[in-house]
Amino acid sequence: MKRIVTIIVLVLGFFVLSSCIDPEQTESENGEIYIDKEWNMYETGHTVDKPVTIDFWSANSLNDIQGQAMANLVEEFNEMQQEKYPDSAITVMPSFNGGYIVQNTKLQSAIPANTNPEIAMVGVSSFSLYHQNVIDIREVFTYDEIRDIFPGFLQFAMYKHVFVAYPYFAASNILAVNRTLLAQTGMHIPTVDEIVNDPENSIWTWEYLEEILRAVRNLDGAVENNIYGLATTGIPIYESFFSHGEAPYNEGATEIAFTKKTATKIFDYWQRMAKDGLYENPVLDPQHANQIKGKYISGQVGMNIVSSSVVLDLINSIPKNPETNKPMFEADVLPHPKEKYFYSNQSGGGLILFKNKSELRRKAAVEFLRWLYAPEQAVKYSTNAGYLITTNAARNTEEWQTFTRDVNPLMDEVIKFMHFAPQGGLRLPSGRSKAQADTEFANYSKGIYYENCTTPPEEVVNEVINRVNYILDVNKD
Repeated sequence: MKRIVTIIVLVLGFFVLSSCIDPEQTESENGEIYIDKEWNMYETGHTVDKPVTIDFWSANSLNDIQGQAMANLVEEFNEMQQEKYPDSAITVMPSFNGGYIVQNTKLQSAIPANTNPEIAMVGVSSFSLYHQNVIDIREVFTYDEIRDIFPGFLQFAMYKHVFVAYPYFAASNILAVNRTLLAQTGMHIPTVDEIVNDPENSIWTWEYLEEILRAVRNLDGAVENNIYGLATTGIPIYESFFSHGEAPYNEGATEIAFTKKTATKIFDYWQRMAKDGLYENPVLDPQHANQIKGKYISGQVGMNIVSSSVVLDLINSIPKNPETNKPMFEADVLPHPKEKYFYSNQSGGGLILFKNKSELRRKAAVEFLRWLYAPEQAVKYSTNAGYLITTNAARNTEEWQTFTRDVNPLMDEVIKFMHFAPQGGLRLPSGRSKAQADTEFANYSKGIYYENCTTPPEEVVNEVINRVNYILDVNKD
């Protein structure tokens, strides 16, 4: 009897002790943005006391609309400085390097020699490369200013407890939609508002997407005229896995984090639809990526997976009806469908400030970044370049509201679903290996399309796991 009582006491004691244990923490290994710390902030206003020239390296080309829009902003800033502060003007000297790979190569070579610029544009997947070299963004912007940024554009903000870059060249992968074509199926195609207002009960699922694609191919003349419900260059990896409640890699991007079961389910889904002719096999033609853009513009594709950074140019390219002067079809945007969750990825780039410069030059770079951040400049850049604004303050300006009402409402529609950050306690992977791992993941996952889509999905999954784990392991910090 005494033994039974003793066991009962021990069991009760265990439960009492367990109730006192804190629940499992979901804190990021890269640190949280908002911590109990008083930051040594750079002073606001014009704080340089003599003329100074700083360098800004852009990853865009001067020949594209994004590069030209930034060149115009830099010129405007320089003119403003000369007019307002003739005795202590800041002059920004821009360079346009024509791509993130070239930009990273030049920066990695320049930093050891201290020949890097004061401020640079860097792709989100490469933020982690510079965490030891930059001014923490929390020394530039207050917590209130940071909270004004849409959550979806802060997914890559932190690395190793450093807020690395300000998300200025913001974009996301989306579905560009031809509502006129999809309406012919008679199926309901939800709007962005319907999805964001009630995501839990939304019909916009991967299963429903497949039903729509089959309905499009069953339209009269669809097969004969090469009409498809979807065009893609491959599996949308991040959207697929995060919507299933799993991440491609762990937070530090040192090993894969998904299960074989989920990966096989995703690969089978995309292979089955390609095999059934619901979308064109993306590996059959090396010009596929360029061709599907033209097919969307010409009205042959119901949905095209694209970067939001091309929406401005893409929609402007839709032919107009000569009689009404209106686009030949109704264009729209949608997020990727859900399984458990909706997820909108962050792509594009951000601005980093290097700390290996004199105090005078650092102050000048901070002033330039704050000027770019201001709603007036942010809206001007976005509406000319096609990148998205990142703050509520910019979205509330009359200029943005007029532009998205009268010129291009779809850019504002994309912003509406940029609060779909990773859910279910997941964190976006960030690390030195991520960019290369993403490339290898995308390339090896295309194995589902070769041999006329006959390779078993589980075999492709195993190849992806072996290759990606190797890349993550040999390149980790």
